[in-house]
Amino acid sequence: MDCQNNLDKKGFSFPHSFVLLFGIIAFTAILTHIIPAGEFTRVQVDGRMIVDPNSFQYIAANPAKFFDVFMAIPKGMNDASALIFMILIIGASIQLFDSTGAIRGAIFRLLDLIGEQRKDWVLAAIMVFFGCLGAFPGMLEASIPFAPLCVGLALAMGYDPIVGIAVPLVSIVVGWTAGPSNPWTVGIGQQLAEPPLFSGFIYRLFIFTVLMAFAIRYVLRYGKRILADPKQSVVADIDFSHLAMHTTEKTAFTFRRFLILLIFISTIGTILYGTFHWKWGLFQMSGAYIIGAIIAGIVAGYRANVIADTLLEGGKAIFIGVVAVGMARGISVVMTDGRIADTIVYAVSQPLKGLPATINSVAMFIVQTIINFFIPSGSGQALVTLPIMLPVADIIELKRQIAILAFQFGDGLSNLCYPTVGALVAFLIYTKVPFNRWLRFIMPFMFATWGVAALSLIFAVLMGYGPF
Repeated sequence: MDCQNNLDKKGFSFPHSFVLLFGIIAFTAILTHIIPAGEFTRVQVDGRMIVDPNSFQYIAANPAKFFDVFMAIPKGMNDASALIFMILIIGASIQLFDSTGAIRGAIFRLLDLIGEQRKDWVLAAIMVFFGCLGAFPGMLEASIPFAPLCVGLALAMGYDPIVGIAVPLVSIVVGWTAGPSNPWTVGIGQQLAEPPLFSGFIYRLFIFTVLMAFAIRYVLRYGKRILADPKQSVVADIDFSHLAMHTTEKTAFTFRRFLILLIFISTIGTILYGTFHWKWGLFQMSGAYIIGAIIAGIVAGYRANVIADTLLEGGKAIFIGVVAVGMARGISVVMTDGRIADTIVYAVSQPLKGLPATINSVAMFIVQTIINFFIPSGSGQALVTLPIMLPVADIIELKRQIAILAFQFGDGLSNLCYPTVGALVAFLIYTKVPFNRWLRFIMPFMFATWGVAALSLIFAVLMGYGPF
């Protein structure tokens, strides 16, 4: 603490998240001049282009030029365009639902029923909700549009912005990591490894339950400290007046708001059903949110112009977050265009050969955690790394199911502490919480959950987690 105070007195300021992201893009561009270019041959399997793990070769270099650093930003936004549009549309829709007071009214009504002294129960229920969004349909970035709502509710209940970030983000990342039926990690991984789709569900569900319980305990314990003494907040000395959006006003839970809440729940339920049974993608989910928001606006008694204005205001509120997503994707653009992405994957994967199964499972987890800094896309990382990791698992007689589990842990948990992850950066930029303050809050949780992940992998090896 004294060290931090001294730094503050000397005028030290941790870089803005956009500055940090741009710095990483520039650093990655420099790496394209240092790291040899290389590539794997891609082959088409069941309609997907995957890596041939035995095909790596060094190729002619294509180092990034000065202008490429700046072009990486619009290119990253273009690559993430479908995701960006989804975030904008969901953010706009959430703004309309929230503007009616239905969600806030329901939460304050719940607070009245269970008592102010049990407000942590409300936070726990919201965390379970977001955890399930991450665990089953794999909606990691879906937490971003909820930033204004969750941060506002946290402040209204007397917590700090850190709690407002942690409630949706930590929960959805934990759910994504365990991923009992996450289509982007487990689904793609098992398609490549060829076990029965979503086999091993029960063990992953158990891991989700353990991680979720730990996450709830960690966030609520921090929240209790804040309620007892606001000075215990890791951001106690920062002005968050820009977040004071009617956060202290209670909202009555009328019958009309009850109907709007049902529409909101039905919208999410329809999206979840569509994801599982109708193979919905980002565009279908976005369309469902638009329909739900318009119906909610009509029930609320809004005129057409009010509905349009409210949706636009929601899009504006979340715009900074979508820029962060595009910039984070720009890092991958520089590596891909500079032809060093495959070289990094190849170099990091080589030390795994020749290790015992228990050690190798943890080593794979560590490797995937490192790679996730450079390729923070779950599906993208799966298609690049698993075709390499799965043959390695075969060679050392480690079950492929365990290799997929190691990939899940490496791809998932580090999303809470890497500045290359668009969802995390979006929350920090919206709240203006400095990245170093967030690390001060989250790193004890990271070390503990990394330990849980390692133990889960060792236990999976010992019990023969499979089927193969």
